[in-house]
Amino acid sequence: MLRIAMKTFGVIIVLGTSWQLWAILDKPIDTLVVEGDMTPAERARIRDALSDVNIEGILSTDLTDFENTLKSMGWARGVDIRRKWPNKLIVNIRKESPVAKWGMDDYLAADGSLLQLPDQYPNLPTLRSSVSNPQQSMEVYRLLQQFASRQSLRIMDLSESAEGEWIVEFANGLALHLGGSEINARMNRFLRAYGGVLREKVAIIDYVDARYPSGIAVKFIQEQNEPVADLTRSSAIEFALNINQSSLSGI
Repeated sequence: MLRIAMKTFGVIIVLGTSWQLWAILDKPIDTLVVEGDMTPAERARIRDALSDVNIEGILSTDLTDFENTLKSMGWARGVDIRRKWPNKLIVNIRKESPVAKWGMDDYLAADGSLLQLPDQYPNLPTLRSSVSNPQQSMEVYRLLQQFASRQSLRIMDLSESAEGEWIVEFANGLALHLGGSEINARMNRFLRAYGGVLREKVAIIDYVDARYPSGIAVKFIQEQNEPVADLTRSSAIEFALNINQSSLSGI
């Protein structure tokens, strides 16, 4: 009985000593260091997000709360938090860079995931869709931009209507109607015409319509009230040859 009592007393002593040691080491946190390439707006968003997190001692503070709060901001893809005794927490954030706007307020990462960013990125392309989700829209954008790069064209706006038809607007102001099917073939057909005839006429073109089985149609700005010029007809091909002495075979 005495032996059991001595063991129990020893355990109590150890627990008491451990608790005292914990209380000594669990210093109040008074410094929060945020590492990473953050903009001033992003740092302000971090401060706002962490204002409601329960901060206790260096040992007793739940770092999971910190991590979940930072990830909920919508743009912190990786968060690493470590304690630095006696009174400091160091937060390292790996953020996702946007490659496109999604609608009016959101942004898209390269994989199509949504980002809610505190800063504005005015030079990014804008994607909008009434049918496809952000990931699907990003796949279409990346595919079409790969094609467009062959003619040094940059897509600045890609939209999908409620009928599932895609419209592309390039940085040079040219608009292209692709429709909802065979967009690869239609894009290639447009690019052949652009490289052979249309490049020098961008300033007077309202839009290009590639929704034809074997050709494209061009609406010129100075002919707003006239029908579009259909490059599938011989008369339109002859007109195109007159303004640019190059062959349109294959369009």
